[in-house]
Amino acid sequence: MKIFKRKFQHLSAHLLQDLQTLQEEGTIYAQFWQEDSNDFRFCRIRLTPAEIVDYVDASFAFDEFKGLLHQYGNSSLALAHLSNPQVRNRVEEYNRWTISIGQDETTFCFAAFLDKHLEALTCGSMPERYEFLSRTYTGDRRFILAEILEMFPTSVALLANRMGNRPSYDIEEEQDVRDLLYAIVKSVFPDARIEEHTRIHAGGAKLIDIVIPRISTVVEVKYVRNPQHAKKVADELRIDFESYHIHRDCKRLIAYIWDPNGYLVDRSNFINDLRGLRAKGESRFKVEVMVKP
Repeated sequence: MKIFKRKFQHLSAHLLQDLQTLQEEGTIYAQFWQEDSNDFRFCRIRLTPAEIVDYVDASFAFDEFKGLLHQYGNSSLALAHLSNPQVRNRVEEYNRWTISIGQDETTFCFAAFLDKHLEALTCGSMPERYEFLSRTYTGDRRFILAEILEMFPTSVALLANRMGNRPSYDIEEEQDVRDLLYAIVKSVFPDARIEEHTRIHAGGAKLIDIVIPRISTVVEVKYVRNPQHAKKVADELRIDFESYHIHRDCKRLIAYIWDPNGYLVDRSNFINDLRGLRAKGESRFKVEVMVKP
């Protein structure tokens, strides 16, 4: 794909989306955790011309690195063959820092290819630069998914009280949540698929509830059945995370927890313990957690 007159061949769909938006609007969009709302919120980040040049250069270097990684099968060897020595030195410095603080799993991530200013800007450290959005459509289709998930309880309530004595659609178990959510998501994301297997891994394969390749996102649905199950949900998700990293479209995983009876007594800590960057081997994905209603 050609963006900014450069050919990108190895970037994930969500990074290509960022580059396209940057080319069209001069902005990128991100989701950052907001303590005041106890939730992730989308924000617009407007880049200066100089920042755009640096961001595109870093993206092009990351694209080259991904191609070299496929060729050599080793991250360090791929980095050694990177054509941009400035970016190569930047990644090496970033890797040394992450290892020194015990976060080895974040080496060679996209943030490593950014300079320190852009890394801070795109990773949530410069709040004065962020335009937080509420219900305004941004053009970034990841925002549409966030709106669907946020407003899903409204859809459930409407179908529970249908007019004309029509039978209600009752949410009584996990499949009810997943089926209704999938029906809504599929109408907006035609490439969405339901109950897709990961590749066979460690003797078996896991079923992912909803996969949306266009935005490199998977959604895992959980229904909290009772107080006893509430104590196990976090562990169930951690087990899922270990399998989902091998799925080609998992660059962002949203754990959508339906807790109609409020069995999760400390939602804030539940979310904080699970959300964040997950890494295993060469695979990395961001975990977001939403608990509704």
